[in-house]
Amino acid sequence: MKATIKDVAKAAHVSTATVSRVLSNKEGTYREATAKVVRKVADQLGYHRNVSAAELAANEVKTIAIIINNTKTHFWQEVLDGIQEALQKAHRNSIIFYAGNNDDAMLTQAINNVLARSVSGILLISAKATTRQLRLLNNSGLPYRFVSIYGSDDQETKFISSDNIKIGELATSYLIDHGHSKIGLLGIDQSTTGKQRLLGYEKVMTNANLVVDPNWVQYGDYSFENAQKLFKRVRNLGLTAIIAASDMVAAGLIKAANQYGYPFRKTSPSSVLMVLLFVISHHQPLPVFHSNLN
Repeated sequence: MKATIKDVAKAAHVSTATVSRVLSNKEGTYREATAKVVRKVADQLGYHRNVSAAELAANEVKTIAIIINNTKTHFWQEVLDGIQEALQKAHRNSIIFYAGNNDDAMLTQAINNVLARSVSGILLISAKATTRQLRLLNNSGLPYRFVSIYGSDDQETKFISSDNIKIGELATSYLIDHGHSKIGLLGIDQSTTGKQRLLGYEKVMTNANLVVDPNWVQYGDYSFENAQKLFKRVRNLGLTAIIAASDMVAAGLIKAANQYGYPFRKTSPSSVLMVLLFVISHHQPLPVFHSNLN
């Protein structure tokens, strides 16, 4: 038979109220010695507190729903670390829902699954919502934020994002300061994020009186495979530097450069090919412009 809070209280020789306070981590309401006994007994009996039921009873839901769109850069792993760190400090929990890879039906299903549960708020990572999906979110009455991208290109949404124009400016300025004038921008997409990074790139190039050949800008999907295809398009354009849209794009460009016999020296600003990243990466030893994902 499944252990109850009464079983724990009886075995620990305390009241059910004390067990509840200990397992709810309500610091200052119990002695640490008592807490150790209660937790040990609960563990021995296999008792697990029903968080959802307790929150509903107290009319205080402490669970945040996180909906993840699986981007090809996998940057969301670092975003999740930051979210979990903040939730832990606030003594809150999270529940994660997978929304596929730009799959409209799966995103709708994820939103409906969230709304069927007791949560206090919603974070949507790299997800772009349709008008219908935004209506679902707005009608729920729950606070929500889009993370990394703007949620919708057509409607105003509440979002948390890096300053993408500034990122484009910083990367381009860095290369110009190191003597480059023929600078490519590869792997961005047509989303608001991609368009803003392009604006930053074009602004700095124009201010430096540098001509931008339209062929120097190649759109993609931030993936390793796509980057190799993009390199083929620009390899004979005389570029001396390339700004990559993600760490996976950078890795794909490096592989393609090596395959086609282009030297790559990550430590030399004057190398034939230099790849700058828009996002933080702990995996590629390259010059990086940090987007504070945490």
